[in-house]
Amino acid sequence: MVFRSGSKNIDDLQQTVKEGVSRLRGLELGDELGVEILSQLVDGQKTPAEITELIYGLRSGDEGYKSSYGRVRREIRRLESKGLVSRKIFGLEKPCRLTDLAMINLARIGGGGKQIPLIPRIDIFLYTGTVISICPVAFIAMGWFTAPELLSIGVFGFFCVLFGVSLCRFVQAIRRVF
Repeated sequence: MVFRSGSKNIDDLQQTVKEGVSRLRGLELGDELGVEILSQLVDGQKTPAEITELIYGLRSGDEGYKSSYGRVRREIRRLESKGLVSRKIFGLEKPCRLTDLAMINLARIGGGGKQIPLIPRIDIFLYTGTVISICPVAFIAMGWFTAPELLSIGVFGFFCVLFGVSLCRFVQAIRRVF
């Protein structure tokens, strides 16, 4: 499905986003500004100045523009910390866009599907297991603990498998938010 600016599909999706805020359990979008920013970004990439102009109707020289622009920038940073909005790293006016995580969660508003968290619980257990499994490998490598050769190889192999799975899941998480 392709969304175009000003089309009925975009208007319907924006309305669904605004009406479905109470169903966004995992995203914690409590204020109207965050919802409005997300609904503006559904249409495509926009700079914070463009978002400020669209939401508040203020231009760069207008009275109250700086405070409104500051509110929009703070909210964009908050949405970035939740993995919902991403900005380009370089450039003076950095356009913002919705991340894949945000698109998935916004698409699930009406269907009642469970929201996807930024870091799933299974990933937390996987990362913790990887960190814990490095300890015996490090102890054996430093000579603080002696173990039969077969056990040492097994512990190192177990760590390598956990590390590989953790790395894959980490890359997937990064791709969802950038």
